[in-house]
Parts: sequence; structure tokens; C-alpha cells
Amino acid sequence: MTVTCPFALLFPGQGTETVGMASGWETSSIWAETLRSAEERRQYDLRRWMSEGPSELLKAPRHAPYAVVAHSVGIYRAHRANGMPLPAVATGHSLGYYSALVAAGVVPLEAAFDIIDTVEDLCEARFGVGTHGMAFFIGLSEGELRGALLAFPELVLSNLNGKAQFTVSGPRTGLDKLLASLGPQALKAGLLPVQHPLHGLHMAPLVPAVVRRLSHWKPREPDFPLLSHTDGRVLATGAETWDEALVSVALPVCWLPVLQALKRHSGRAFECGHGQQLTNLTRWADRDYAVVSLQDPTGPPTWA
Repeated sequence: MTVTCPFALLFPGQGTETVGMASGWETSSIWAETLRSAEERRQYDLRRWMSEGPSELLKAPRHAPYAVVAHSVGIYRAHRANGMPLPAVATGHSLGYYSALVAAGVVPLEAAFDIIDTVEDLCEARFGVGTHGMAFFIGLSEGELRGALLAFPELVLSNLNGKAQFTVSGPRTGLDKLLASLGPQALKAGLLPVQHPLHGLHMAPLVPAVVRRLSHWKPREPDFPLLSHTDGRVLATGAETWDEALVSVALPVCWLPVLQALKRHSGRAFECGHGQQLTNLTRWADRDYAVVSLQDPTGPPTWA
């Protein structure tokens, strides 16, 4: 009988890659095997970059997504081997959704890397390198940001991470102008470490090609339900979860409805990856919902 517990698993996205993120995990054979399979696909030296750097290589656009997904999946597999029950539900933020998909057993790790490579290839062909990206704004209301975007029709609101945390996607020229005009009014604002206009309408024309290139992957039924990172709805079948992955690059991330869905299904959550990206996002939106990191391999929490 499969044991599940009333907690949720949250998988963080890009931006969590940092030199030192492998600390404590190097001796885990399960984690190391997960990283090894990621390294062999592209001959990336992920474990060395994660442990020693250089940071420039770890954070490179083609390398960082591999490191984030492999690390999160490796942590999940190691904790499962050490007795962690299956979660009631799981989800991921942006890139983290691919980690959740693999953890749930819908597709193998290689399929997640296939999505990453496909999106990178198609974006480079359509937009070029360094011409587009994403910017973040903290401390502004959605109304303030939408009002400012009226003067920048080439930009779109892409991530709604909380009541005062947002990202905008589009051409770099427009992002630079928006940051210059609106940035001083925010608590914090800047460019994100991505070079494509993810989670917005700019990506929609690429979705058919993404679907064609990944049609050889056949999803299986998930070991636990996943939540859409767009609206928090339950994705209970393999087909639903895989369809969400294929179109997710063109859909906004909306964390507030995700948080409401998490609270309906679980009283607490664990962040399965490096850092506290989702712990902080969730605390900003709801201080009463507890999220604990699974990064430390020496002190597994009580699951019950």
C-alpha cells in the first residue's frame, strides 16, 4: 500500500542555482546518480560547478536549468529512499514544474531536459541571444504595474508571485526602459537571469513546435496529483500534467491561487530544492502557511 501524507512538495525554479548548493549531498549515492545522468546527457560538469564553481558556468543559460532540475529531483529521490511518504499534492514554480513532473513519475528526467533544450533551441532561433528576457518588481501593486505597462505594449505581465511581487517579459529594450521609469518606485527591481520572454504571449507561437518535438514522450499516471502553477487546479492524470508542461512556457505563473489550492489539500509544505525561493514567496503571501526546506540532508523532518 502506498503511503501518502497531508503535506505538499514545492519545487523551485531557475535562480536558485548557487555555488555551494551541493553541500552535504555529495555523499548521497542517489543524489549523485541523478546528477550523473544529467551530466552525461550534455557532458556538463554540474557537480563540480555546483560545489566549486565557477559561478559563470553554473549560471549559464544552458547549464542552470539542468542543475536546478537535477538537484531538486535528486533531493526528492534521496528523501524518498530515506522514508519520506508521497505528498498529498505537489507543484513547481516555472522550471520547477518540470522537477515536480519527474518526481511524480509522469516522465523520466531525460524528458524534462528535452523540454529545456527544446525551449532554448526554439527561443534562440526566434528571438536571438540577449534580445529578450524578464524583469522582476517587488513592492508595487498589480494596478501600478499594469498602469505602467500601458506605455509598453511590447511587454507582458508574466509572473504574479504575490500581492506585490511580479515579473514582466518581453524585449530587453522595453524592459530596460520600464526598469528606468518604474524601478525607483519599487522596493526592489531588476533583470532575471533568463534570456527569453517566458510565461507570456511572446512564447505562444512556439508551443506547436514544442509539442511536435516532444511527441515521442508518453506520460504515465502520476504517483500523486500535481497543481497547475497557472491557476492551482488539480492535474490528476498523466495526460493533464504533461499537457501543462508543454504549454507552460506560454502561460503566466500565478502563485496566489496556487497557494490557496495548497492550503485546501495540505496544512504545510516542504520546498524540494536549494534555497528558499518558494518559502519566501509563500511567506510574503501568507505568513500562516508553513514551508520548510529539504535542502539539509542531515536532518530530515517528521513527515506525519
